[in-house]
Amino acid sequence: MKNKNSLDFFYNMAKDNPDEKAVKITKQSDFTKLDSAFILSFADKKTTILDLASGSGLIINKIYDRVAKIVAVEYFEQFSKYIIKASNVIVVNEDISKYTTKDKFDLITLFGVVQYFDEEETFNLYKKYINNLKHNGKIIVKNQFGVKEDVIISGYSNELKKDYFSHYRTLQKESDMLKKAGFNHLNIVDIYPPECSRWDNTHFYALVAER
Repeated sequence: MKNKNSLDFFYNMAKDNPDEKAVKITKQSDFTKLDSAFILSFADKKTTILDLASGSGLIINKIYDRVAKIVAVEYFEQFSKYIIKASNVIVVNEDISKYTTKDKFDLITLFGVVQYFDEEETFNLYKKYINNLKHNGKIIVKNQFGVKEDVIISGYSNELKKDYFSHYRTLQKESDMLKKAGFNHLNIVDIYPPECSRWDNTHFYALVAER
């Protein structure tokens, strides 16, 4: 499974005039209030954030007035049009695999993103974006992870009634990739109440690491 499969999925969603919650895939999966509070525990009015694959801004719209600046990188304008228009929010409609900037940030966030990339693609993202963190800056990767082994979804979903692609790697595998990319002081946080993890074979965690 490559990221192209997931881009095709979101392309088809984007062309159907989606509402701002469409990016959450299912109505049960909007935990952005918890996500926002978690991010703000690492941020203040001086914090600059690079948010990768920002979707419709469900998180950004809850935190933008509590931080200094957010650069939101979202490929699909049909989603990013919902992101708040504010002087400290910059929206860039680009593929996060191809986007480049010389700016350095206090915080880089990938929330519900890395499951749509295979291992090589994800490692390349980590290796690339570590260069955009300030010294002692942090990356937060929140995702579902395989509990005992990798869980790969590739094909028709009865729940969604369409083809869907995700690769939920184990915590160990994802942690090893972050460390190999150069991140340090990795902390694993069980970010949500147990009932938020709907499936026995995957579980939500946030991985917080420093440059």
